[in-house]
Amino acid sequence: MHADLLEGGGFWQCLPGPELTAVAELAQRLLGSDMSAFSVLDRDWQWLTAKCGIDGDRMPREHGFCGRVVDTNAVLLLPDAAADPDYRDHPMVAGEPHVGAYAGMPVVMHNEDGHDVVVGSLCVVYRRARAFDPDAVEQLRKLAAIAAALVSSRLTALELADLAAQRQDDLQRLARIHRQLGQAERIAGMGSWRLDLADNSIHWSDQVYAIHDLPMTQVPPLESAMSFYPGRSRTTLTDALDLAIRQGRPFDEEVDFVSATGTAKRVRSMGEVEVQNGTPVALIGVFQDVTCRYEMEQALRRSASTDELTGLINRAGFNRLFAEAMAAAADDAGPLALMLIDLDGFKAVNDQCGHLTGDQVLQTIASALHAPYLADCTCARLGGDEFAILVRGRAPDAVTTLAQTLLADLRHEVAVGDGETLAVSGTLGISWFAPGLCERDLLRRADVALYHGKRTQRGTATCYAPALDEKPDRP
Repeated sequence: MHADLLEGGGFWQCLPGPELTAVAELAQRLLGSDMSAFSVLDRDWQWLTAKCGIDGDRMPREHGFCGRVVDTNAVLLLPDAAADPDYRDHPMVAGEPHVGAYAGMPVVMHNEDGHDVVVGSLCVVYRRARAFDPDAVEQLRKLAAIAAALVSSRLTALELADLAAQRQDDLQRLARIHRQLGQAERIAGMGSWRLDLADNSIHWSDQVYAIHDLPMTQVPPLESAMSFYPGRSRTTLTDALDLAIRQGRPFDEEVDFVSATGTAKRVRSMGEVEVQNGTPVALIGVFQDVTCRYEMEQALRRSASTDELTGLINRAGFNRLFAEAMAAAADDAGPLALMLIDLDGFKAVNDQCGHLTGDQVLQTIASALHAPYLADCTCARLGGDEFAILVRGRAPDAVTTLAQTLLADLRHEVAVGDGETLAVSGTLGISWFAPGLCERDLLRRADVALYHGKRTQRGTATCYAPALDEKPDRP
């Protein structure tokens, strides 16, 4: 208790001087002494914190009588200092102030841990020798106890003031950390949350409210909070919460989200169980708006799978979707047709009008492939003037009708000057999925049908038949 203060070099300056002076004066009056003092000692000095009839604030430790009182933690009585062999030659006995008698009582604080701490001494000093009766010694002991209580009270007050200052520093540091955390949350678009399992109450940090576009005074109940997640996203998050509660399994889910203002967002929710005494009491976690990152990823995916010139799916994207369509057709035995398109007359446009005009023709063809009647089809540019279409769920007659409509939309004329034009059209080769066929098989069959049409009659659609394999020649 009070260890830092007791060991400090300025300990004596912290003590309640006026109150201790009153104790010293009371000791002088009750015991009829010429001088009295309350002293504390360090390694080199005896500090006269309170005194009556004594000049100066300190003296060397070796010149004082009180050092022995503090060192031995025992009362020191010198009825006749001049006759005491240990003190008769002492400079304060042989010279000024000519101490004749001395009584010193240790001032002891009794700590709560059971250890006593000697903080100083209370003494009375006489110029003439005198005897000390037991009543005088008891009075001095009681006064020393009062001095100890005063010292203890002052040190306790100083400790409390120090603790209060530390608490204020801690509060300021926590406030600063809270502000920095709030800034970090805003920068990261991330907040923290807690779900109390006892009553399903929700606690959000500021940024969670911001992501929900809700005022911070409006905390929705759990059921309402889940309504921000549409359809499948709500099921995903509900299942994750349930598994976390029942099995203690942490979760990390990224789902769609619609804020209170109707803004569509993408959010990431991470959570884990908080356990106390072996019992789950809450779910805690973080909540982040990842809309920008998600949209960037989606844009990159689209860019990686999209032909820059036409806006159609490129070959890489087509290959992935083709494999998925083949797997789906194999699972449900639904109809799947592959159309390959090769433009007729496109090379002449490039040769006579230049590649800029050729690019414009390709964009015109792409516009035709974006027509509403092809909205449920997968249309792609495989490269150059080659295109492909995947048609799912349509019967052969419907595919034939679609092909005829498409052939008409692919026919264009390109002006080359002086009233001369170049005709551009498309030739189609069609193949159908059958059990046991792979992507390569379907592509080969459509390719065979395509080049049969280009060899026999351009600008038409040809459906693969095994007989076409007997005429593999290409124009």
